[in-house]
Amino acid sequence: MLKNKKRLICTAILGVICISLYFDKKQSSTDTVIMGGKYIKEFCMENDKEVDNQEDYYSLERFFRPSSSKIINDRIEKSLYEMYGNKPNEVKIDKNMLKTPEDTIINYFSVLREAANPLYNTNTGCGTMGDAKGPYPVAYNFLTDEYRKKMDYNKYVKSFENKLHINLVKLNRVPGDKNNPNDIKYFVEIEVIEGSKEKKGLFAYYYGYIHLENLGDIYKIKDMVYNDENYLCAPYHGWSYDAKSFLEIEYGDWCSLIDSEIKIEEDGYEKKAYFKDKNNNEYYVLFYQLTNGVDLKIADYKKDKNGEWKVIYIEPEKCLDKNKVKN
Repeated sequence: MLKNKKRLICTAILGVICISLYFDKKQSSTDTVIMGGKYIKEFCMENDKEVDNQEDYYSLERFFRPSSSKIINDRIEKSLYEMYGNKPNEVKIDKNMLKTPEDTIINYFSVLREAANPLYNTNTGCGTMGDAKGPYPVAYNFLTDEYRKKMDYNKYVKSFENKLHINLVKLNRVPGDKNNPNDIKYFVEIEVIEGSKEKKGLFAYYYGYIHLENLGDIYKIKDMVYNDENYLCAPYHGWSYDAKSFLEIEYGDWCSLIDSEIKIEEDGYEKKAYFKDKNNNEYYVLFYQLTNGVDLKIADYKKDKNGEWKVIYIEPEKCLDKNKVKN
């Protein structure tokens, strides 16, 4: 039993070291962009314990995707379609397309759905794919002026290289970051058909966060961050990718915060993991299950004196730092 405990602690410490290296790497790779947003490589703990007519065109759903998840970016806006191919400075988005954060995101991805930017040596598809590069000037105008100053149009289009079809499959508002709790932040998961040098198209999944800015009576995108989804890390090295195991180790073993049974409630891809501490305070951690099966932590909540759930920010890696200082 003692031997297993030492092994678990060593694994946890190694995991924290890897996390630190990951975030260092993340900070140094902010110049890499993909689909208009910063690219952050997904972290993988290698030493975890195992545990013609638009309506007709859109009806050809089964050819575009392998999963049965409902597509969200299925809006057909003729006013936007008529602007495809214009220069970015010639595009003016109707305010009705931007009236709520959800409208902005859904319309943005609806524009990008049929966009395609294949590389010269990519042998995927046949003939012109979708609307080719026509949608990009329109999509670019869903970004704030400040965002466009940081990313010029050529860099934006280049970030879509080999992206040939995009489906938005998950969209939820989530709490803002610790330093910007009131930020308008949305979780997204997208399904992408990508080009390949091997004469075949590939399905890839990405998840990320979109931040929006309220500009009076409209909302525009002020930042985007994406991670690609790994399909072979969790099955073989999986405790940190399972909601219950994640809490048992990071919130329990690392922070000694859990003093009750962990109760998991599931609703579609949403998971809420409930538990109590030694003072009988109630918590739940919100997870979203990605297409690759990974349970991704989204936010922490604690019940206040009035019985209402409030967002809090728990950082288990800091518990390990404190334990190392004590030892």
